[in-house]
Amino acid sequence: MDPVTGPPPLPQGAPPGAARFPAGARMLFGIGAQKAGTSWLHALLRRSAEVHAPPSKELHYFDVMAGRADEALRLRVEQARVLAGRLSACPGPANRAALRQLRETAELLEIYTGAPGAPGPYLDYLLKGWAGQRIVADITPAYAILDTPHFAEMAAIGRARFLFVLRDPVARIWSQVRMAVAARGGSEPGARAAACRDRAIHLLESQRLPGLGRSDYARTLAALEAAVPRARIHCCFHEDLVAPERSAATVAALCRFLGIPRLEPDPHRPVNRGAALPLPPDLEARLRAALAPQYEAMRARFGPALPAEWRD
Repeated sequence: MDPVTGPPPLPQGAPPGAARFPAGARMLFGIGAQKAGTSWLHALLRRSAEVHAPPSKELHYFDVMAGRADEALRLRVEQARVLAGRLSACPGPANRAALRQLRETAELLEIYTGAPGAPGPYLDYLLKGWAGQRIVADITPAYAILDTPHFAEMAAIGRARFLFVLRDPVARIWSQVRMAVAARGGSEPGARAAACRDRAIHLLESQRLPGLGRSDYARTLAALEAAVPRARIHCCFHEDLVAPERSAATVAALCRFLGIPRLEPDPHRPVNRGAALPLPPDLEARLRAALAPQYEAMRARFGPALPAEWRD
């Protein structure tokens, strides 16, 4: 690993405040999959003295700039408006909490203020507090929907490496459905179960499921590998991360890929685990049929490395 040095001097005429990636560090992009344990991994990596990652796990920079995440940007703008609306015109401590949250939201919004292809504000935010760590991480699962040109742009930053965590396609989509329904809140358990079933059936009957970007592992890998050498891509499986007998070896392989000291995971401390809700067998069969091309592609790609939980 190259010795870690500070950011090189800016070239003459560079925009004021523009950041340059540290010469001795390496960028890590966690590009998905959604509901595959990336929050758990983000928390684990932040425990390493060799990893710098901002407190906000999902930065949503490249997907917003690519026009693929308008909702993420809209929600952040709306959050800033709501926080500003809470401010009082009176002196005193009443505004302290809202101002702190407003500053954090404003800093996140500022990452989008650069011109296309000029990620200076994004890097300024990403590198805030960087203290010589070997790895700088942006874990944003929504990046899985991006295309080859976007991955090529990302790969040029800090000799980037990419992490893709895969999860059994049916289990992943059912977890995503449960999360979407839970986000609406207010439902009794029976009503939530019915709402989850209705949402999954809508995905099936609208024929959106086979082309849903976050479920199309084969498309993501093809787009990524067209821009990035395989040696700079690491794939692992959610099932291996959460299984107590396999978690340590899976994390050790990731640490070797990153060139950092081994981390010891605690697979019994999940992060952002959704409320449990059994998947009805008839619905599971329909989802597996719709996602069969993904199972076939991943079996061809990973062979015996595919976890046993990806059952037939």
